[in-house]
Amino acid sequence: MPQRGLGKRFCSVIFRQGLIRKPPCHCRGFTLLEVLVVMVIIGIVISFAVLSFKGDDKSLEEEARRLQALIALTSQEAVLQSRELALEFIPDGYDFLVFDGTEWQAVRDDELLRKRSLPDDVVLDYQAEGDRVSIGTKEGETTPPRIYFLSSGEVTPFHLTVRRRGAGEAYTLIGDPRGKTKLSGADDGG
Repeated sequence: MPQRGLGKRFCSVIFRQGLIRKPPCHCRGFTLLEVLVVMVIIGIVISFAVLSFKGDDKSLEEEARRLQALIALTSQEAVLQSRELALEFIPDGYDFLVFDGTEWQAVRDDELLRKRSLPDDVVLDYQAEGDRVSIGTKEGETTPPRIYFLSSGEVTPFHLTVRRRGAGEAYTLIGDPRGKTKLSGADDGG
């Protein structure tokens, strides 16, 4: 009757001496290094998958925070440069305007206060002074909805909702006449 441990010892001796090229069935297996490399690769693939799913949720919040920061910047720029500015909402995004004394014109040569487009699935809902205003000009309407930033520091009060088209998650940006903004999300309870 053969001893069980003898086979493994015999196998390792034969391989060290190079007598057999192909190992017998009971000597085959993966090394610890091979198993670790496979586990690292699986971990990397899973982390990319998780990040790609979470990235969509963050894009809506990032868009709301970007808009909040740009509104704060525009309010400060209006006071510091002693000029009247406006944020105009267009169907696919928003644009910044400056009053030249006679009419409102798009801000030129300013990398921060430039026209911006929203992602296709993001929608803005705008309320000024309690009235909901649709974004996108209606027939006969000459002026799209705007938030005005005066050189005195005053700002048009507003409620702006950033949401996905057809989805329940939304972020609300509330602005007061002094230019202060507050951002609240769906999970903040407001």
